[in-house]
Amino acid sequence: MTELNASFSLFPAQEKKSERSPDYGGTIEIPADQIDALVAHLGTQPESNWKDEPVVKLRIAGWKAQSQGGKNYLNGKISIPMRQQQQTAPVCDEAPSDEEVPF
Repeated sequence: MTELNASFSLFPAQEKKSERSPDYGGTIEIPADQIDALVAHLGTQPESNWKDEPVVKLRIAGWKAQSQGGKNYLNGKISIPMRQQQQTAPVCDEAPSDEEVPF
């Protein structure tokens, strides 16, 4: 399956019309050649969320950024999460020595 490499930008709301108005707004951009990867992922077996509801998850990561005009915003990436088996780091029986720690 092709990797999904979508992005998003969230900017502070210019004007809040009520307490329920969002604090940030923006867009998600999915490259046209990656739509098939997104659709394929959305068709995978759902997993349960914290409320025990079936969901299909996407991973997001965000960074603070500043536009050329000086406005602060959040810039980020959206991707398909790695499978749990791939995320598990190998278990090490020994703690690293002081010489192995770079700080």
